[in-house]
Amino acid sequence: MHRFAHTTILLVAAATAMALPATASAAPVLVVAEHGQRLRSEPVPVRASRLPIPSPAARPSIAPRVTESRVDAVRRAVSAAAARDRIDATDKRKYLGNYSAALRAYRSLGGQRRSELGYVIGVAQSLARSGRLEPSRMPIVFLTLHRNTEWWRKAGPPPSGRRIQFGGSRVIFQYFPGRGLQFHPLGNFGLLNGYWYDKKDQNLRSLADDLVSIAAVRAGFTTWEYYFAFGGGSPPWISGMAQGTAMQALSRAGVRLGDSRLLAVARRARGAFARRTPVGVRVPTGSGAWYALYSFDPHMNVLNGQLQAVNGLRTYAEHANDARAQQLFETGDRLARSVIRSFDTGAWSLYSRPFGRSGGEADLNYHTLNRDFARNLCKGTKSEAYCDEADRFTRYLKEDPEFEPYRAVPSPARAGRGMRVKFHLSKIAKVAFSVREGGKTYYSTSATLARGAHFFRWVPPRFKSEHTYTFRLSARDLAGNGNTVDGEARVKP
Repeated sequence: MHRFAHTTILLVAAATAMALPATASAAPVLVVAEHGQRLRSEPVPVRASRLPIPSPAARPSIAPRVTESRVDAVRRAVSAAAARDRIDATDKRKYLGNYSAALRAYRSLGGQRRSELGYVIGVAQSLARSGRLEPSRMPIVFLTLHRNTEWWRKAGPPPSGRRIQFGGSRVIFQYFPGRGLQFHPLGNFGLLNGYWYDKKDQNLRSLADDLVSIAAVRAGFTTWEYYFAFGGGSPPWISGMAQGTAMQALSRAGVRLGDSRLLAVARRARGAFARRTPVGVRVPTGSGAWYALYSFDPHMNVLNGQLQAVNGLRTYAEHANDARAQQLFETGDRLARSVIRSFDTGAWSLYSRPFGRSGGEADLNYHTLNRDFARNLCKGTKSEAYCDEADRFTRYLKEDPEFEPYRAVPSPARAGRGMRVKFHLSKIAKVAFSVREGGKTYYSTSATLARGAHFFRWVPPRFKSEHTYTFRLSARDLAGNGNTVDGEARVKP
């Protein structure tokens, strides 16, 4: 039976998506079994995972509405493609069958299950009404409809971020609450990289073939699009990080399996890096090109996205001996080398620099990604810019947060009037603050704070004599490193 054929839902193994590591790691997924038979459950190597965080300034996404009418845009798009011989009669029957089954299931469901399936149906209808349900997009759009129909007819919402495989196919669908089960290009090509690293050639072949079969054509180049709204972007959109990882993984698989067809598919994907956003991912600058993490947000400037896009291009260019891809790599590499230091705070790394301005610090996952991708480029290019930052980012994972300078103001303070304990935190950390005198604690609180200047405010109790209190600041950073400092606060009556 074809790997995308009908399946029956059975529980096998489950885990939420894990962050992308530098080397292969095992993360089980939920497997939906075929014909009611339980499939073998085994750890799946996951090399790229959760969708990077959206821009803080992103617009709220509006869920598409499901409409039912005699003149249905989806059916009309499928019939028109068949009439022009863009799809064959078998595909026409399959697509229309998947769509009709989804609508029947939608009518029979209620609550959140109806809403989740309705979102996926609404996306297909929206693409069709706008003329974007093109023949090359139909395989993944109708496969997504089919998988969601299978799931929501029989089961409720899985945990957010849960990754699911169906039947004999190794293609991953990921649950995004309110958006149903969605094809996640970065996660799938990360998985393909994992099979390559682990030398699981049978799985490598199977997943590579499936991913090639659901590729779309966008402005003349091959890509794997995201078909759900995210961070202010509407479907279909693409990611430079996912595109680079796709070219990297397919070229590796093509060489390993001796399959020039996979290298050819990777070659057709390079056009994304030549076309400007929002069609492609290229953002030209005076120093080179930034390859956007999100095609709809060209100025977010996420470090891990740029580094992996560049590294994916480099790997593909080496495997394919592709001069044009080498040029695209060099253009992105030149910019990445020139800006990577600007993402270094001296104690941690930044997640992004929107519009070239300092953004928020990376969480532990993304800081580790910044280190790992810089390390990969250090090995591949021998560039000091990458090697130095890889070393610095590694050192920051072991260094304690610092409070210097810190002090109580005013000093002395007045009883019954507010005083502040000011400090400068070197890196993002959870900070606890307490005030004591003798064995008594007068005040205690905590908060997670970014690097920079902060203060805690405290109002000393009223006394008729002068008192000296001891305050304590304790911090624990995202990697678990800790530091504590003590000081004194004089308070006059």
